[in-house]
Amino acid sequence: MVGSNGFQGIQSVARAMSILELFSDKRPSLSISEVADLTGLNRATIYRFCQTFRQLGYLEELADRRFRPGLKAISLAHSALSSRELPELALPYLERLRTEINETVNMGLLDDTEVVYVARVLSDHLISLRLYVGSRLPAYASSLGRAMLAFLPEDEAMRIIDRSDLVHITAHTIVDPKRLRTELRRIRKQGFAFNDQEIANGLRGVAAPVLTNEGRPIAAINVSIPHPLKGPAEIREVLAPKVIATADEIGRLASKVAPNHG
Repeated sequence: MVGSNGFQGIQSVARAMSILELFSDKRPSLSISEVADLTGLNRATIYRFCQTFRQLGYLEELADRRFRPGLKAISLAHSALSSRELPELALPYLERLRTEINETVNMGLLDDTEVVYVARVLSDHLISLRLYVGSRLPAYASSLGRAMLAFLPEDEAMRIIDRSDLVHITAHTIVDPKRLRTELRRIRKQGFAFNDQEIANGLRGVAAPVLTNEGRPIAAINVSIPHPLKGPAEIREVLAPKVIATADEIGRLASKVAPNHG
């Protein structure tokens, strides 16, 4: 198979991707017969492709033998938006929040069991984690990670925690799965995650998820605060509402720019 740019690709891969590309907001689910009509491929071939995608998690098979995009396909779409457009779109909002509160503001994405930093606006404080865009932290222990895990379906979040290497990063780190489940439920109820020196001694953090219109997290933002400067009460009562409001603004903006992702 030769593309328009002269590149000779793999025909089976092109056929497989053509099936995934059929799904849209107008066609949220499709039967084998419908895919055959749309692609011109025979049903046996389509069935093998769909079952392979189902086993890999890119399609789900419904009770009426129709297929729809699976969690991996949704995650891939969200990652494409988040990793390319979202940090750039969010940066003015992160900078505004940093100016308002003079604390370090970060944005992170969830990559399986880890959080990947995609934006970081530093404060003037000397105490700070040595992090940069591209740095990774375990999701279970960070405010960014927990803010996203809490707004995933609970069974999905707990599968991520089960795959995590739950170790004490500091003496304050929560490593018990039952306590983490309880903490995620509290975060979902209150709308933000609070981290008290679980990633580094001397640092606290508060994070809120950036959600799609459907309520699924595509990112999270947080504020990192040196421990001596602000106590838990001030962080929860003063800073948390500002972080939540900024995350909500970014989520609404992302939905306007790419409405099919939310």
